[in-house]
Amino acid sequence: MLFRGAGSVYALVLGSVAGAAGCLSGAGCSTSSATAAPDNGRLVAADMGSDAGADPLEGCTKDPGPPVTGLPIDPSADSDPTGGASKFTLAQAMAGFPAGSGKLSAGIRTEKSSIRCELFETSAPVSVANFVGLARGTRPFKDATGKWRARPFYDGLTWHRVIPNFVIQGGDPEGTGMGGPGYDLIKENQVDEPLGTLAMAASTTVSGSQFYIVVGKGPASDYNVFGACTTETAVAIASVARDRNDAPTLAVHMMSVRIGRCP
Repeated sequence: MLFRGAGSVYALVLGSVAGAAGCLSGAGCSTSSATAAPDNGRLVAADMGSDAGADPLEGCTKDPGPPVTGLPIDPSADSDPTGGASKFTLAQAMAGFPAGSGKLSAGIRTEKSSIRCELFETSAPVSVANFVGLARGTRPFKDATGKWRARPFYDGLTWHRVIPNFVIQGGDPEGTGMGGPGYDLIKENQVDEPLGTLAMAASTTVSGSQFYIVVGKGPASDYNVFGACTTETAVAIASVARDRNDAPTLAVHMMSVRIGRCP
């Protein structure tokens, strides 16, 4: 089954989900040639405030502060300064993070409380490294001007697609399902997707930044599964009022995405 959007054809993988529209990275999934358009709906730091829930990484070893990439970045470079997503390592992503053990985890704050996700660093090393690097600001991406930058990527972005009993999706700087970080990922760990699954969105290629959390019956095993999340807040986000394109009528944001190692 196919869905036409933004002048292109994309696979519709939503199965029998009623009212679903578009592929799992939206009507215009990210491609390696895409660069981020001007931010759409992103919160600025002054508007982020505090969420309604507890710290999602309470009791974990947390990021000590602004990271340093250790990578030379030429903002005007044509090619990815890391050499490509498959060459960017978790060690690079975790630069400056305290040494220690524990489950690598992400804490996502939203206006609807918080989500905590365990990241599968062994079974999905490329997806995890790039997600962690974007979250911490250690992984360069192309900004709205087409320049390579290294700063926390996800903070303030919207959940641009919410489908009850299916998924919530975010990680697009455009807020439309068409944006990305200027690179794609390779395929890895494409396995069954039960409730709480954290996976990278994809069309013909795997998005470098757009991801989703399963809040009901997940899609087929055609996407990079790289973690598992708590679902109470994700289900609440999926239940907000939405338009015909499954975008919330009142934006819900990733106010921050932080990385920790948790017991």
